[in-house]
Amino acid sequence: MWIEALSKKLRFEYNGLISIEDLFDLRLNELDEIYRKLKKELDEYKQYSCDSLLDKDDEKDKTCGELQLKIDVVTAVFNHLKKQQEELQRRIALQNQKDKILGIIADKENEELSNKSISELKELLDDI
Repeated sequence: MWIEALSKKLRFEYNGLISIEDLFDLRLNELDEIYRKLKKELDEYKQYSCDSLLDKDDEKDKTCGELQLKIDVVTAVFNHLKKQQEELQRRIALQNQKDKILGIIADKENEELSNKSISELKELLDDI
């Protein structure tokens, strides 16, 4: 799919024409917007071109094939970016959990120090 899409130099309509590489810079809702427009365009093309005596079958197949390829590319980019976003959110959640645990450990260490006598604290200070 990627080789075919790149060799055809596919362009997507979104604030002008953008390349496949540009799709990776969009947000998920923007990709979804492109996807919905392409699906609508494909559905409309299939509906109206089937009723025409002028359109040749290979022209229909070519247009439908290219629209479907665009849909497949947008879907693949969307899924890739969504997976990256979910992984980032998972990492952030794990880091937050780690920070919370480290904070509790620090609190317990401080509590342990505050329970020591003045002489024990002075000994610790002298050892440093």
